[in-house]
Parts: sequence; structure tokens; C-alpha cells
Amino acid sequence: MTISISGPLPVSPAPESSTTSAGSNQPAQKKAAVPEDVVRLSQTAQVHQLKQAGQTVSQIASNLSISAATVDGYLNITAPKPASTPTPAPTQSTSTSTAAAPTKGS
Repeated sequence: MTISISGPLPVSPAPESSTTSAGSNQPAQKKAAVPEDVVRLSQTAQVHQLKQAGQTVSQIASNLSISAATVDGYLNITAPKPASTPTPAPTQSTSTSTAAAPTKGS
């Protein structure tokens, strides 16, 4: 298999020496090489990308240092409302709560 690359190859800068010159009091400064084609994703886009990669809401929240509620909001996940237990209506009994009348002969 042959791979060809068109255009010039990127050249990484030569590492700078961390020693100072004899006549200088300032330490050598390292410049951070920032590629020009770096794209920073918004937090929302990062959440969606991590979810598509199969991470759970809690994993995404931990990785991005945000709350799980924020992740849910970005993913438009609404928390299910707790099931309300219906209170039973008072039942009306047809029998009276008075004691039974004594019978004769007992």
C-alpha cells in the first residue's frame, strides 16, 4: 500500500535550549506551537460527541467537569417525573358502625 502526501510536510520547530546565555539574566522562553487548524468545540458539541462515543451522562460530566444536570440539558434529557401515588378516595360503607342489637333469648 502506498500513501502519498501532497504539499509540504509540517516542520516542527527545533527545541530551544533551557540554559541561559552567560550575559543574560532571563531564562529562555519556550513558545507553545499552536497549529493553525485547531478547532475548539463548544461544550455542547463536546457533550454530543462524547455521548455518540458511548459515554454515560455521569462519565461526560466528570470528563468535562460539569454537572450531570448540565449534560442532561445539553442532550435535551428531561428527568422523569416521579410517579405520583394516587390517594384512595374515602369509601362510603352502607353498614352502620353501631353495635348489633341484642337478640331475644340469649
